[in-house]
Amino acid sequence: MLINDVESIVGLTKKSIRYYEEHNLIHPQRNQDNGYREYNEEDIQRLKKIKFLRELGLSIKEMEQLFRNEYSLKQCMEDRIHKIEQEERNYAKVKTYCSSIYESDMNIHNIDIDQYFQQMNVLNKEGFSMRNIQEEHAKKMKASIFSAIGFCALFIFLGVVLIWAQCVEPMPWPLWIGIFVLVMFPVMVIPFVLKSRIEEIKRGEIDEASKY
Repeated sequence: MLINDVESIVGLTKKSIRYYEEHNLIHPQRNQDNGYREYNEEDIQRLKKIKFLRELGLSIKEMEQLFRNEYSLKQCMEDRIHKIEQEERNYAKVKTYCSSIYESDMNIHNIDIDQYFQQMNVLNKEGFSMRNIQEEHAKKMKASIFSAIGFCALFIFLGVVLIWAQCVEPMPWPLWIGIFVLVMFPVMVIPFVLKSRIEEIKRGEIDEASKY
């Protein structure tokens, strides 16, 4: 089956599927006639495992070691349990900070920020953060939307310039039509690219390589 079918069955974006292929986590065959990747049932099952393990918080490196039998599933789960327990302890600390502030008479103007800043900084250095992922995703979606609008506006402006140039000094119609199509084609494609980008952001599958 082709990547569109795999995307529908597994619920991963094409970008993520190709990313996992680049890391040799899956090995689809290529059709010798058309060069398309063809995925079999083994690839589907492997991608389901990858998606499940990613939801458990495993990194690409850990999955590479798992599938190369350099890291047992039991040891992997044991390490993950330890990490989750550490995260629970970190959340408990943050809860303590919040409770302490809540029960005190401090306000935003007289809070002992140095004390809490140092404590939170220790957690940050350990890789823990309470930042709202949804807010970060919202910011990325806004940035993508503004970028798409900007590019569309740029190409529409170029189209207007071409129309104006045609009115001032007519060009051969085949050349004019060719240039106009080259300008307007991105305007028609950008909305589809934007839709795909937003779906990746919502699924948390953007910039996979930067996470590990």
